[in-house]
Amino acid sequence: MIFIYILQVLLSIIMLVHVSILDVKYREIDTKIWLFYSPLVLFFIYNIKFLNIYLFLYSFIVTILILYFFYRLSFMGGADLFVMIILGLVDSSVHPLFYSFFSIIGMEPIIIMLFASLLVFMFVIINFIRYYKYTVGLSISKRILLSISGKRMKIKDFINSKFLFPLSVIDDKGNESLRTSFSVDEDDREWRDKYTKLVLNNIINEDKVIWVAYGIPVLPFILFGYIVSLIIGIPI
Repeated sequence: MIFIYILQVLLSIIMLVHVSILDVKYREIDTKIWLFYSPLVLFFIYNIKFLNIYLFLYSFIVTILILYFFYRLSFMGGADLFVMIILGLVDSSVHPLFYSFFSIIGMEPIIIMLFASLLVFMFVIINFIRYYKYTVGLSISKRILLSISGKRMKIKDFINSKFLFPLSVIDDKGNESLRTSFSVDEDDREWRDKYTKLVLNNIINEDKVIWVAYGIPVLPFILFGYIVSLIIGIPI
């Protein structure tokens, strides 16, 4: 039995490391990858004897609905949703190093997202502290949103970047507007090409400082949340 559990954990980590690397490098995961890893859900058959099925269904459905909500709002990609569907079924029950009753009986999907969210929150706080001072003169809502999700850089640095999206939107006449978010469907290369043309046409100066937002790879945070859940779970 312990062999099956170790195999479950090892294969889950292999999957998460693999897709996290792809997420960091390309921000895109081929659908075939999920088909390749989908047979891992057979571990659910082994785990079902440990589960409070109602608690598991609650944890799994709530987690997927939250992720789907953010996906529909274009705050995250479909890969984040797919990985939690597979992971939630594969690791419906885990046995942390420090005993955690709820991890065993079906709360693992929510626990993974809890720890992943805590790491994201830490980055948000650091970003807020660093950039809030640059938002003076804006509405309070815009100050908060820019501070937690944006960063400032020169246009020449933006042009040479990857996976950054301008929040300072400049049109072909040099008019600038400020937004507080971007869609995951946007192409960062198109934005870089557009701003390169504006610089070459002397419409904007390459040393101009603008607000940008980073296309955050969510899968590494889920990997972190999973590993922490294997260590401590919810220690109750």
